[in-house]
Amino acid sequence: MASALRLFSFRDIQVRVHWTFLLLIGWIVFSVLSGGQGFREVLVGIVLVLVVFTCVVLHEFGHALTARHFGVNTRNITLYPIGGVASLERMPEEPKQEFLITLAGPLVNLAIVLLAGTVHLLLAGLRFVQDPFEGGPMLLTLSSFLIVVNAMLFLFNLIPAFPMDGGRILRSLLAMAMPRTRATRIAANIGRLFALGFMAYGLFNGQPFLVLIGVFVLLAASGEARLVSTQAALHGIPASRVMRTLFWRMDAGATVQQAVDELLAGGDKDLIVQDRGAYLGVLHESDLMKALQEGRAQARLSDLRPKAAPPVNPDADIGQVYLQLMQGKWNILPVLDGERLAGIVELENLSEFIQVREATGGAGS
Repeated sequence: MASALRLFSFRDIQVRVHWTFLLLIGWIVFSVLSGGQGFREVLVGIVLVLVVFTCVVLHEFGHALTARHFGVNTRNITLYPIGGVASLERMPEEPKQEFLITLAGPLVNLAIVLLAGTVHLLLAGLRFVQDPFEGGPMLLTLSSFLIVVNAMLFLFNLIPAFPMDGGRILRSLLAMAMPRTRATRIAANIGRLFALGFMAYGLFNGQPFLVLIGVFVLLAASGEARLVSTQAALHGIPASRVMRTLFWRMDAGATVQQAVDELLAGGDKDLIVQDRGAYLGVLHESDLMKALQEGRAQARLSDLRPKAAPPVNPDADIGQVYLQLMQGKWNILPVLDGERLAGIVELENLSEFIQVREATGGAGS
């Protein structure tokens, strides 16, 4: 959150802009001024970029609001120099739902093309402004620009470079005829090929942002392929089978200094706080350090307000718990058997479990 500035919220979906967006503004100012143009052209360039990213935000809301229709919430929408990302809590495993959620974004751009095209025909017929910098009528220039930009966004996002929209559409269509893991692997491989093509074209033609898009697609395709593969490997396994039963826990009445002494003795970074044996919440090492800096070494752990990480049932499918951990909000999740704290689950432990299964041919317990 510290690296992004909150712009506004709509329907409880926060829209943020990443600090690297300033690099794009700086690139535009540099490009215009180095081309011998003046302040007016710089201002026009910045306005046009803001128009483009307004369309990008609408595109991302197309994804987010369609996802909400299927019960999937969106944590936020973040704008980067190379585009926007709607951070869905999860992507539905039902191929039809993924298809509709993914297609909704490009369809928003197509709708803008049709709307701007209608306005443009009413205003100027077939007359078209080729260059926004040439100083034509404002409405005519804006409508021409909206048509071109949204047509490009629509077509570009349909390129089957997973995990871009086109790649996700391809994956959802493949998943209708084969296992999702295999469909993801095929889509990710195609995405990697397109990523290498983006990078090569961008390098040889002096287009750095196309290189950045290629790098993003390459990394994201590999990352999501691993995520789906790991989830499939964990699917159907109960949390009780992979939970850690040896973990750091202390009573709520213990002091911060006592917890720090145990931290220095070695062990976990996350502390489970209990109140007379009942699960209360989780404190991270940073919470303890902050309390020390504030001179609260003798404060009780309960005074630090442990965060109530959502508990997991021992019979819960660890594949779904894995996705919950991958969202990054919690490092560990407690496993509660009724009122009893039976263990915890964490990403590192799940990775070790998979390694044991692979080393023992799937027979590891």
